[in-house]
Amino acid sequence: MTVIVSSPNTATQNGAVKVPTVNAFDADLPAEPAVEFIKPISSASYTATHPEQFEVVFSESAEPGVEAFSSKLVAKHDYAPGELLATLSNASQAPVKAYSSVQYGPGPDHHLELNSDLLFMNHSCAPTAQLQLPAGTPARWEVHVGPAGLAKGEDITFFYPSTEWDMAQGFDCNCGAKTCLGNVQGAKYLTLEQLEARGVVNDHIRALKAQQ
Repeated sequence: MTVIVSSPNTATQNGAVKVPTVNAFDADLPAEPAVEFIKPISSASYTATHPEQFEVVFSESAEPGVEAFSSKLVAKHDYAPGELLATLSNASQAPVKAYSSVQYGPGPDHHLELNSDLLFMNHSCAPTAQLQLPAGTPARWEVHVGPAGLAKGEDITFFYPSTEWDMAQGFDCNCGAKTCLGNVQGAKYLTLEQLEARGVVNDHIRALKAQQ
């Protein structure tokens, strides 16, 4: 497969970027994370993975031992626009596409597990953070603050279709943003203009969009 995608990074004389094959997105991720991560379901079992940068605020479930899915990730201090929040240094290959995985390429196996508190980043159509996953270079996979900056105690969110082409579980969005899409299923169901209006569009999403 050869795709041509629009990108400012590496242009041909036509102003387009060639991504040679789907294999260009392959990443040599470990099957297991370097540091064991067990997702906490409440504050009682929680130890922060990035205690200086951010923390999880849990919504306690009405049923003991059952996860409340309204928990969130918040900033521990103020951040400038574009500032690095975290690297994906503990990522591992996802055995299957799941609600917890993040897509990093156009292939069916191109999904990772974050294995950190970053798992608690919720979706927003006006995100405060951006996942940057340049093709085939996991050492450069990072989370950066969005263009508006981030205040202490503010929710850290990202735009799920910036990484997800066709989500395992779509949902009705209640982010409250003026630009809220209402229903989120993945980049497959949006225009490139809608994607770009909400921040970073990762290489694999551009590649898949060009094929659509």
